Amino acid sequence: MDTLINGGIYKIVCPDGLVLAANEFGYHDCENVVRQEYSYDLNQAWRLEQNGEGKWKLFNLAANMGLAWLGHKHNKLNPYRLFPGWAGPFVLTETEDGWLIGEKGAAMTIEGSPYQPMVLGEGTPFRFELITANPGELPRMLIVHGEVDAAGVPELFKDGDWYYCVVDNFLRRNDVGRVGILRSPDLINWRKYDDLLPQGKPRPFPWMEEHVPDCEIWCPGIAKFGGKYWIYYACTRTCRNTTAMGVVSNVTLDKDDPRYAWKDEGIVMETFESDDWNAIDPHIIHTYDDEIWMVYGSAWSGIKVRRINEETGKVYDDQVYSVAYREEFPHPAEGGYVFKRNGWYYLICAVERTDQNYRCVVGRSRDIRGPYVDKQGVSLMDEGGETIVEYKPGLYKPGHSAVFQDGEKYYIACESWQCRCPTTELVISTLSWDADWPDSAASREYLKRYEK
Repeated sequence: MDTLINGGIYKIVCPDGLVLAANEFGYHDCENVVRQEYSYDLNQAWRLEQNGEGKWKLFNLAANMGLAWLGHKHNKLNPYRLFPGWAGPFVLTETEDGWLIGEKGAAMTIEGSPYQPMVLGEGTPFRFELITANPGELPRMLIVHGEVDAAGVPELFKDGDWYYCVVDNFLRRNDVGRVGILRSPDLINWRKYDDLLPQGKPRPFPWMEEHVPDCEIWCPGIAKFGGKYWIYYACTRTCRNTTAMGVVSNVTLDKDDPRYAWKDEGIVMETFESDDWNAIDPHIIHTYDDEIWMVYGSAWSGIKVRRINEETGKVYDDQVYSVAYREEFPHPAEGGYVFKRNGWYYLICAVERTDQNYRCVVGRSRDIRGPYVDKQGVSLMDEGGETIVEYKPGLYKPGHSAVFQDGEKYYIACESWQCRCPTTELVISTLSWDADWPDSAASREYLKRYEK
């Protein structure tokens, strides 16, 4: 067999042809290692690192965690799991049939179905097949902690030394609020910062009940322009397009500042049952021409962009441009978000149904007004788009993504309806770039670029 390469990226192949993979993508500690059909996903790739004693650590690239053996009984097993900051180290023993992962006479053993944990036993021989010895910059998940289990439609923002995340579903479990702000010093540890727009009755502003009775407050987006901070949101009802988009403003994000107060700026736009679009999912983009534009809309006739007045925070004119669409309702294009890099505008949106292949795709354009196309030149108006966050185990119903630039680094945040969680969780991945196309740690078939 070939000599293992320190720092190399490998797929670890079982005797039955399945490969070892992570079952989660960030956030959770102590996750199972499972067996899957190889599908070129980053959760099926492992980085090998050798220490001075000749032992090896195995890091899963998508989960951003290392392989570890718990060393005690757990559900009558001695399982191998994934942990952040703790990996092995293991002795990799070469045999005629492959490599054993473990110690002398005791190693990782496959038992039962592909979704059972790997356990300590006599040892199963694995083939280490090199994917690449020079991977370059790879995307990775951040292992986030804190109050991140009720964080729908997240959007990241930095002000001073603090990171902010504006979310809906805020404290959804007891219905205290619907739109709120989380804050973090490092993008890892998040705490509740402000319960901005409570969901309870009476609604925060009288016009809400007048325009959309019994409305739900959803889908916030944050921006800074005109010397103020602005948070846009939608007052709406599930699967209806009777919606009033509102906005609040503040001169500071510092709650210790006596000026800290969110001011109601009223309605930005609204839609009715007779309309073929929906005034929801607002997000702001500063263009290369220093103009303020908004991306918004979902389902019906799809996602739109239009210019915003920098002084009022309201619409600039009547010009509206359609940029993404999915034909069959309720197979939506929703949760649109535009960001820019190297002269391009990138549009990310969530597509397909939430009970099927819900995922996020991206297209790009030189013009804020579109058309946005994928690598094959197919427009997002014609169901094009490169998958950047994929529906898969551990990212159940990933949607409503937003990209955040911090210096030279780019991050993508999305909501994830985890299988074992009653509400949405915050998921953050770094982005890597290939020919000016972004990839996250949860994008589709990422490893195909390394095929021989």
